[in-house]
Amino acid sequence: MKKRLLYVGALLTTVLVNAQQQKDSTKVEQLDEVIITDSRFPIKRENSGKTVIKIDAVELEKNQGKSVAEIINTKSGLEINGSRSYGGQNLSYFVRGGNNRQVLVLIDGIQVTDPSQIANDYDLRLLDINQIESIEIIKGAASTLYGSGAATAVINITTKKASKETISAAFSSTIGTNQSTDDSSNNIADFNNSISINGTSNKFNYNASFGHQYLDGMSSAKNGTERDAFSRTNTNVKLGYQATDNFSIDIYANHDRFTADFDNGFPIEDALFTSKSKQYRLGISPKLQL
Repeated sequence: MKKRLLYVGALLTTVLVNAQQQKDSTKVEQLDEVIITDSRFPIKRENSGKTVIKIDAVELEKNQGKSVAEIINTKSGLEINGSRSYGGQNLSYFVRGGNNRQVLVLIDGIQVTDPSQIANDYDLRLLDINQIESIEIIKGAASTLYGSGAATAVINITTKKASKETISAAFSSTIGTNQSTDDSSNNIADFNNSISINGTSNKFNYNASFGHQYLDGMSSAKNGTERDAFSRTNTNVKLGYQATDNFSIDIYANHDRFTADFDNGFPIEDALFTSKSKQYRLGISPKLQL
């Protein structure tokens, strides 16, 4: 009897020692979460006094087929009217009681607006989700940092960066149906394609991407039969040079455009009306870290 107890005790001791060695050999690193737009300097979210929503690349990947407005609209406290309608529907932003002119949109930290809009706001229909790396949303007044246009919210959109490889390419294609509750047919009507070529060579990096979406659409009139199509193209070119560890400079050029058909508003009936919007952005962005 004593020998058996001795064997069991030795076995338990061996198991505990092995488990302790495996536990000690595993190194756990805790990464600090940072916010880019809240104070214009990287800080921990827990040290921020603002309500910040982060939509990362993983979440964007899971929402392939949706527009930027649809994804933002799923977040609490954010209402984008028109995001769940047909493709070419005008969008209105409502955050904490504010309207379009009080929501500021940033792309890679640069303020963007659309002078063709009555409220001078930026039209999210111009963006291609496949060219976006992440989206940060600050709910609440941020006019101290960003001016009167940020009275209720700031939407900071970060585009994808160049790969560390010398050359890298990616192609994405999404195909879907588009029908109303009264239309039970599953006709293919939504085509979304994008291609990107990017890379890094020594101190230079480059990123060139092109995207196109065509949506057959549906009539906005209650008893309408004529479909209202939506078509969008996006071209993005970015060249960068990392001069030193503390200084870099980027040169970028963007061309975004869309064409949307719409119907008569009064009286509400089918009509062959077309809305077109296009925007060019050229810029040089130097960055110095001290």
